[in-house]
Amino acid sequence: MTEKNKKIISAETRPVVVFFLLLAFIVIVFSFLHDQFLTSRNIATLLKHASVSAMFALGATFVVVVGHFDISFPMVSSLAGMTTSFMIAKDIHVMLAIFIGLAVGIAFGLINGVAVGIMKLPDIVTTIGTGALSWGFAWIYSGGAYIWENVLTSGILEINDSVIVGIPFPVILLLSLYFIAFLILHRSRHGRSFYATGDNRVAAIFSGVKTKYYIVAAFAFCAATTSLGAIMSNASQGSGSVRVGLVFLLPAYAPIFLGNAVFRKTTIYGTFMASMFIATMLNGFTLMAVPYYYSDFIIGIVLIIALSISTDVVVKKRKGSRLSKLPDAGEEVTS
Repeated sequence: MTEKNKKIISAETRPVVVFFLLLAFIVIVFSFLHDQFLTSRNIATLLKHASVSAMFALGATFVVVVGHFDISFPMVSSLAGMTTSFMIAKDIHVMLAIFIGLAVGIAFGLINGVAVGIMKLPDIVTTIGTGALSWGFAWIYSGGAYIWENVLTSGILEINDSVIVGIPFPVILLLSLYFIAFLILHRSRHGRSFYATGDNRVAAIFSGVKTKYYIVAAFAFCAATTSLGAIMSNASQGSGSVRVGLVFLLPAYAPIFLGNAVFRKTTIYGTFMASMFIATMLNGFTLMAVPYYYSDFIIGIVLIIALSISTDVVVKKRKGSRLSKLPDAGEEVTS
């Protein structure tokens, strides 16, 4: 191996090594500061609380991979959560209520995908509009009040609190979703098409990739996982809240860009590791009785640092995706 290759490998692996060393340092510090930090009970609590924000980050990862951003998912997921809670209040079976809530969320995701991928509307403006629309619908169910009726007896609390072989069900659900997403994005031809759509839309079209359908799929998947996250968050609180998804915009994007900065690419495993990193910090500060409102401050610092490192990668993706307006007729080209 040449000296040049050694330098290249060192440069690529250095951020990953630093990331894991920093994570280990944080774990060691908090374990010394609080004797409950490394207990099995606290670790289970950490993972359970992290599962919701990590679901939001997972969905947004697909949208970022195809070169776009979704601002609507906090409001869309709130609508999905309120829909589920409303159906439960009307004595609909809990599983059917969850299915209806997810269907409503996915419907808005498809609207976003069609508007951005097929109609070629700007993603930020479009998702702000659909977010405002879904936010308005979410208020209709109860006028913005919490929905409590039948929630405690519906069985949704048992779903959220259930434990399988010692692992909380939300954690198992999260790991399953990430595993499926990993197989799709990193172990299938569809994953290559998702990346091609975001990296260079024009080249992807001339290679036979139906980019518009992958954009639609990315927005729909984002709506599905974030809606599920909102439903699980409501389940943990024992009520339906119209604001349930609003707090997850920053926690969703921060792990994506942190993972991008560390692994030099937007990946499923990067998002997962970054989500656990942020969750570990927040859990440690919670044990140390640091006021909860500092969490956004902490996540904001992490996001700014990550963005400062990964800006070049994101800008290149955005430029490549915007070139898609040039060869509309090229979409008929097949490989």
